[in-house]
Amino acid sequence: MARKPTSAEQLATLIEGIDIAMFTTVGPDGWLVSRPLSTQQASFDGERLWFFTEADSPKIGEIRRKKKVNVAYASKDSNVYVSVAGEARINRNRSKIESLWSDAMKAFFPKGVNDPNLVLLEVEVRSAEYWTGPRTGIGKLLAFVAARVTKKEELMGENRILDLRDGTRKSVRPPSDKSKGGRSKSATKKAAAGVFTRKRATTRRTSTLH
Repeated sequence: MARKPTSAEQLATLIEGIDIAMFTTVGPDGWLVSRPLSTQQASFDGERLWFFTEADSPKIGEIRRKKKVNVAYASKDSNVYVSVAGEARINRNRSKIESLWSDAMKAFFPKGVNDPNLVLLEVEVRSAEYWTGPRTGIGKLLAFVAARVTKKEELMGENRILDLRDGTRKSVRPPSDKSKGGRSKSATKKAAAGVFTRKRATTRRTSTLH
């Protein structure tokens, strides 16, 4: 029997290949602030995410005041969406900076790896919620039909929460889940109906053109 992947392995697979993430902190006025950052370590170790940034950037002050952050990944092509919650801290370890450094970063830090204004943001991951679904329009249509025939609405996609605290590697359904399939029936039906309606409309337009 194949071994079931841990939550850390699931998260690593989900965010693999998604370079840019939206990094959200709490601003000085209490409002949330988001900005795009490039994840510096493609292979997630199950505990931490790493980002390069400037030591004098506003986000550094925001993290010193409030450590809790969110990191959001999205891939339209793969139909994968991930929201990671954790605590951030500033890391100035030169050996760690050198191990993650790449020449591509010179576009942002012309002085190179020894730039005194270069620091790492280290995010200790607490939990992650993800949404996945069929990758293509045809795949979405087939999933919709299969879900209607089999009554298994989880075929339309998956929504789970991964708990990564203190070695706990649990995958659970979100509180909003009202069905056995891992997502609310009403939400699934609305999403599926939208895909099906758009597909039929596209087919009608194509037929008219011919």
